[in-house]
Amino acid sequence: MLADLQHGPHIAADSVVLKAVLLVQPVKRNNMNAKQKTQQIKLGTLASGFDLTIPILIAEGITPNPIVGISAAVHGDEIVGVQILRELWSLLAREQIQGSVWLMPVVNPLAFEYLTRNTPLDMLDINRTFPGNASGWISEQMAHAISEQYLSRLDYYIDIHAGGTFPLVDYCFLLNNGDFARAFHSKLLYTPAQPYQGTTASVTLKRNVPTVVIEIGGGYEQQEEQVKRGVSKICNMLRYAGVLGGAVEAPPSQTLLREISIMRPKNGGLCYPVRPFPPGEHLMGRVKLAEVVSPYSFESLETMETPFEKNVVVLSRNYVTRVNPGDYTFMIGNLATAETL
Repeated sequence: MLADLQHGPHIAADSVVLKAVLLVQPVKRNNMNAKQKTQQIKLGTLASGFDLTIPILIAEGITPNPIVGISAAVHGDEIVGVQILRELWSLLAREQIQGSVWLMPVVNPLAFEYLTRNTPLDMLDINRTFPGNASGWISEQMAHAISEQYLSRLDYYIDIHAGGTFPLVDYCFLLNNGDFARAFHSKLLYTPAQPYQGTTASVTLKRNVPTVVIEIGGGYEQQEEQVKRGVSKICNMLRYAGVLGGAVEAPPSQTLLREISIMRPKNGGLCYPVRPFPPGEHLMGRVKLAEVVSPYSFESLETMETPFEKNVVVLSRNYVTRVNPGDYTFMIGNLATAETL
């Protein structure tokens, strides 16, 4: 496996297409603990003259398998996942592990640099372009290289998302392996009727790799609790995968949602929430959540209310924020169609 990685596959390129090359830096040896090294997926050179690379941090154990991949910052405004992986990387250096853990802390470095959801160079959401295209837009080229040199090698996959610049979120997708998803201990789980296409998860799901998408934290709020919980519960998932020793902690009672309403305003302005609505809060009946107010005339342009008779908050804006038409503002789950696990 290591020999293959050192001479990793090359993506076909012409004068326009960036060529992806996998570069390997020397292994750091920490006695019997996990051996850590860095690999770089080098796509090519930007117009600025700087190289475009996507790092992979690898902690290797005493056996070659399983390989658990954990990624973050697919969207550049979702930074709490990077914080979680920083702490996890430090923890793994002190652990004896089976198999290996492949961290990709920043999937989209171009979006991360500008703290934006989409890639600034082509304005595409990279998480709708997988498995990518070696001859496509830069987002598609990055997706192709990540699919070929990272996602295709994994035995388990965890993708960490957040609410973005303003919203706070807390739930976990239950996709093709319920026990793996439940090991993260999210109070709210979600199985969509139609999973998003073109995501990193769509690549691993197609290969029947146990896949979990975590949504945690976000917004201009302190993230210590989310980071601490993220590290702790991802370690529980690594125990489930057989990477870390010890017993898997049994999950608490969890709510499996089948329906979530994404609430987007039709008007832009300032979004004034009625009060903080923490994810997980139950709201009965029609409850006023927020008003969208014009910053120019101060008139109320729109009132946002819960959509169901039995509601649970999934994502919220808990302080005054600028909002554009169509922005993620609230996500509300329908408890009437939910299941208690």
